[in-house]
Amino acid sequence: MRTVGNLVRAQWFRLLHGPSSGPFALTLVAVAGFVVVQFTAYWDDCGTFRAVLGRASVVEVYCVFVALYLAAFFAEDFQYGTVRNLMVGKGSRRAWALSALVVTFGCALGAMLLGAVVTGVVYGLMGGAPVAFDIGELAAWWLVASLLATAFSVVAVAMTVVVPWAPLTTAVVAATLLTSGLGYWFCQAAAVGLPAPLASFVTEGVLPLTLTALRLSLLNGAPIEPWWFADLALVLVASVIIIAAALNRKELRQS
Repeated sequence: MRTVGNLVRAQWFRLLHGPSSGPFALTLVAVAGFVVVQFTAYWDDCGTFRAVLGRASVVEVYCVFVALYLAAFFAEDFQYGTVRNLMVGKGSRRAWALSALVVTFGCALGAMLLGAVVTGVVYGLMGGAPVAFDIGELAAWWLVASLLATAFSVVAVAMTVVVPWAPLTTAVVAATLLTSGLGYWFCQAAAVGLPAPLASFVTEGVLPLTLTALRLSLLNGAPIEPWWFADLALVLVASVIIIAAALNRKELRQS
């Protein structure tokens, strides 16, 4: 655990003090503010602040930015050989995977909170209609949204670790494909041509469990279900195991 803590502190320091951290935060603020300014006129029917967050597409937009930024951030460990200096002891590869999860979740929590705050402030300044605040509902939204952004990011990092070439390029491509939902839409379209029982299994049993489906549910204001947490936890655990196993199996890459 001490190794994990040391890696978390090292990665967190690098994340906060890196040259791209400031522009990243400013981009998140600008994007949230821009969306609110553009669509405030159409929000008279929002009865709750969560509905405002959904209309502002906070999850939809922020998952993309967080996944792209963090996938590229961790890919740099492999791109420039930094990871060799972080993995020098027994169990250090598992510690690196866990530290990546912790740092990613912390960043996602901060990003989603920032998006909610900026949306609320700009919405109020633009004269949006009064809405109800349900603290419990907003807390659940914040946690699920943060877990979702973490899942997108960690899966992208896992793909980066597994693919043995061009880590930075792989990270960007993986995060883009994941957050664009191309796999989801492809499977949805492909299911149409499958035999009825198999098509039903894919559309009703598989696709609702995907990250894109959960993001669409949050976007559309669907009630948050307890099984969402289990689904996201399973994705995160599987991804961390894949990362740790790949690092133990392969020689660390260095440009």
